[in-house]
Amino acid sequence: MKDMVAIVTGASRGLGKAIAERYAHEGAKVVICSRPRSPAGLPGTAQDIAAELQAAGAEALGIPCDVTEEDQVTSMVARVMNHYGRIDVLVNNAGLMIIGEPFLNIDPARWDMLMSVNIKGPYLCCRHIIPVMISQHKGSVINIGSKMGIDATSGGGTAYSASKAALHMLNHVLAEEMREHNIAVNVLSPGSLQTEGSWAIPWNRQNWNERIKPTDVGSPAVYLALQTAETMTGLYVHKDDFGRTWGPIT
Repeated sequence: MKDMVAIVTGASRGLGKAIAERYAHEGAKVVICSRPRSPAGLPGTAQDIAAELQAAGAEALGIPCDVTEEDQVTSMVARVMNHYGRIDVLVNNAGLMIIGEPFLNIDPARWDMLMSVNIKGPYLCCRHIIPVMISQHKGSVINIGSKMGIDATSGGGTAYSASKAALHMLNHVLAEEMREHNIAVNVLSPGSLQTEGSWAIPWNRQNWNERIKPTDVGSPAVYLALQTAETMTGLYVHKDDFGRTWGPIT
């Protein structure tokens, strides 16, 4: 990924941070994008992670950005273009979880917030970043999906599962529209992760030792970043199948 410019949303902690760190290790210029502060009070900011990468010798830019606010997304994209002049990879990782709660326990305000982050956020980022990729006639969009968006029995609950199912369909239709522009658009399902956000949900702690570390998703995320519409697009792929049914088959 040497000299590629990659934007990773929700990258101040967890999976987004792990992907950003791996991209930096692979030589990419990484844009760390996250909300200025965590509503749940979790540690880490975009600037903190960018500073850590810079201290390690990587090229990184930290930009506070709420992906549900269009003016913040357009400002973020403009800043990246002014700084680097191109965008090669977008990882739509920012997301909220309401896992396993009964439907009637989820009030409209929480439902709207989750849908705004999980669906509107990727929509806005794609809307303002894809035109850059079209002008380059090349790019890769990676949407972080979930098995809970395809399996009604996996325990995701109505809100989270519905949001991921919608993201998957957005991905597949967008991939067809972007095929002529040589832009890959794929869903990466990482599986159950050991992250700060997951730990904050008591329901997730039941199988904590069975969950994988975010860094385990690094290689699949790098592989997808290197794809174009000519090589791989419009697919839902799971981390556990990397090297078996997709990626470098061994």
